[in-house]
Amino acid sequence: MRIEHIAKSFGPITALRDVNLHLRKGEVLGLLGDNGAGKSTLVKIICGFHKQDSGTMWLKGEPYAPKSVDDARAHGIDTVYQDLALVDQLTVYHNLFLRRERVFKPIPFL
Repeated sequence: MRIEHIAKSFGPITALRDVNLHLRKGEVLGLLGDNGAGKSTLVKIICGFHKQDSGTMWLKGEPYAPKSVDDARAHGIDTVYQDLALVDQLTVYHNLFLRRERVFKPIPFL
């Protein structure tokens, strides 16, 4: 994934200004910063929750602009939020797929 010149504001508050990032396949990245530094905003843009005001994202060499969280998931991008969104009684695997189970409509009988 490559992110170039991403910017995001909420009214008069600038959350992100000219953010650039290049994440290669197999790489692990730690995103660190003070409260209010824009870490969550950047993740939410990547995951389709927010739309950036400007800038470009690339995924596997193609332009990437998710229209929604579901669109990002269809591209293999998702977020697992920390502590309060996890269920202690579930395994890591089950927490990852919580609320993402496939639901099938019942087949009506003739």
